[in-house]
Amino acid sequence: MENISYPELIKSLSKISKAITSELYLEDILRLIVTVTAEVMDSKICSLMLIDEEHQELVIRATQSISEEYVKKSPLKIGEGIAGKVARENKLRIVLDVTHESEYKYQDMAKREGLCSLACIPLSVKGKVIGVINCYTAIPHEFTNEEIELLTIVANQSAIIIENTELIVKTRVI
Repeated sequence: MENISYPELIKSLSKISKAITSELYLEDILRLIVTVTAEVMDSKICSLMLIDEEHQELVIRATQSISEEYVKKSPLKIGEGIAGKVARENKLRIVLDVTHESEYKYQDMAKREGLCSLACIPLSVKGKVIGVINCYTAIPHEFTNEEIELLTIVANQSAIIIENTELIVKTRVI
């Protein structure tokens, strides 16, 4: 992954914005977000996890990964592992190598899948965390400020579209 130039950043944001504001169903939008984000970030796996309020855990809702093991990994309790702590604290975390990070819950799976660095960004609306977006690389990578900013923008826009979709669904039910 190289530094993102300003024109590339704008092009990437535009591509992700189009995905987020499309007329697709939420599941399709989420899948499009992670696919485009993975492409833009040149990441091995990008996933979006949302909080299941009833069980107080993070569940994978979208990923571009074809790894059966990654997709089927068990949910994380809020406060558990890297993503669980990001969700609890509403603060992003960057890990240079998840296979050597004691707080990372799936080290064996990460080794098998060839995952290394992780940027985990909270999805929050008005200070309330509704999930996280995870961006993994295959080799050690120090995420640049521009990459973190891009992921933060994606996370913020994703949180808004998820929240708006849930409000629309609740309104239709009433």
